[in-house]
Amino acid sequence: MANHDEALRTRAERTDYRETSTHDDVLRFIDALASRTDRVRRVNIGKSGEGQDIAALIVSDGHCFTPEEARRQGRLVVMIEANIHAGEVEGKESVLALVRDLTLGDRHRRLLSRLCIVVVPDFNPDGNDRISRDNRRLDLANLEGQVNPEGGVGTRYTGEGWNLNRDNVKQEAIETRNLARFHQAWWPEVFIDCHTTDGSLHSYDLTFDTSHSNQRLFRGLLGTSRRLLEDVAAKVSSRHGFRSQWYGNFVQEDDPSTGWQTYPALPRFGSHYRGLLGRVDVLLETYSYISFPRRCAVIYAWLLELLRYCARHRRRIARATAAEEARIIARGERLDLRPQVGIDYGVAGRDAAGELRFSYPAHARRGETIAIHSFDRESLGARSYPGQKAVTYHVPHLRTFIPRTSVSTPLAYLAPPELAQALEGHGIAFERLDEDSAYDVESYLVLAQDKTFSPDVAALVPPPGQAEIPLSASPPPRRFETVVTVRPERRTVSFPKGTLLVRTAQRAGTLAVYLLEPCSDDGFTRWELLDALIKVGSLHPVHRLLAEQAVRPRPE
Repeated sequence: MANHDEALRTRAERTDYRETSTHDDVLRFIDALASRTDRVRRVNIGKSGEGQDIAALIVSDGHCFTPEEARRQGRLVVMIEANIHAGEVEGKESVLALVRDLTLGDRHRRLLSRLCIVVVPDFNPDGNDRISRDNRRLDLANLEGQVNPEGGVGTRYTGEGWNLNRDNVKQEAIETRNLARFHQAWWPEVFIDCHTTDGSLHSYDLTFDTSHSNQRLFRGLLGTSRRLLEDVAAKVSSRHGFRSQWYGNFVQEDDPSTGWQTYPALPRFGSHYRGLLGRVDVLLETYSYISFPRRCAVIYAWLLELLRYCARHRRRIARATAAEEARIIARGERLDLRPQVGIDYGVAGRDAAGELRFSYPAHARRGETIAIHSFDRESLGARSYPGQKAVTYHVPHLRTFIPRTSVSTPLAYLAPPELAQALEGHGIAFERLDEDSAYDVESYLVLAQDKTFSPDVAALVPPPGQAEIPLSASPPPRRFETVVTVRPERRTVSFPKGTLLVRTAQRAGTLAVYLLEPCSDDGFTRWELLDALIKVGSLHPVHRLLAEQAVRPRPE
């Protein structure tokens, strides 16, 4: 950038990567860019918990700045979210620089004519502005933290203490609710989420992943996503010189032979949530232990190559997501017991104090291995990065999830009115019974109820300028979940006027199943939304409607 274009340099660029942008810096950059080009439009998706505007950029040629216009022009919609964890800031810096480089000049005109790019550069503005040099401080002994810009970074959590990447189901943060409405309006075929990861020692610049929700049910779309990621990884390597691999960590840090394991397939994580909606999702995790400028460079390269791939293969991606949406709707139109929705992947146990705890193990399919470039065993044990000697380990790739509980998709659910707001938050359509009615349903008798601690979901918020508590320090519990044991049974149940009829023949139909089933590991029951209505020995308040003749025609 020339000196007279100083307003169009990010704070990271202006300070030679010694500092990261405040939220005001982000807004000033966006407004300066929008004033220089007609290919960018700023919109606000709502307020943060502390009242800051959460801004988005709509980027395209041809004045394609609304969801309706994108659909009219046949554009593939790609949404990019950065800074969901506001200590992981390189996505924020790089996406701003990338949008500038895409829109000033004609080099990328063809790309912009095929896509409508929707960018949320600072999704967590309150956490972003709680900058401290001690946030995410590098701690290799605990395989935690990162190489920070010397000016420091923001916090993992919001100003109200929510971890936004554990909030997609319960939607307790206003930021999550705002983004959900925005996502439902745009309904992007591809969503890209920018993060930074610490953990196991390896020699990659970035690790990547996609949704693992209900892998058998969504295997067609999963194949599309995996081809996209592997192709882009190869392009980033050949064109930009960065090394990438599938996201994961060694099951046992000092023993790579235990396998390379991805993270739990719970839809509280955004990637798995969007997978249940039948959309292509991309998770990018730059590596904490490389330098901040290099992290910015590698995620810039990945974003650029992802957009190039999406532009080049836009029709194939659009066909894949449209076909997946049609399959979701079809499962709700006629009762078929064969395609099962996995709703619980947890393995229960008790800790030393007798408290209920869950793990969510991944498994390797027979013969599925992965080559992980890392370091010698002595370096791994000493937590030395980079290690003394480069070693490639061929290990099991643990990225397959086996549900403990699966259910068929009913034609509809009958649910209490108390869930109306929660369903609306997820864009799930419903009707209200206009009179008292009796239905033959599949119900659940509640046999037992328990509680479990939900880690890394909510935290105490430090005053501005002070550092947050690292995860290795075991912050005190802040959020709990309800776990029920039930027995299904068929019976006739009378439902009062106003009961919600939730049809599953809709684009969010599979998500509705996951949210409404009582034994779901990430549903409304689990997140305590129904605690006031659940009694041991009584029927669970959500019921499954299986008989086709019982579902009245949709209102005109």
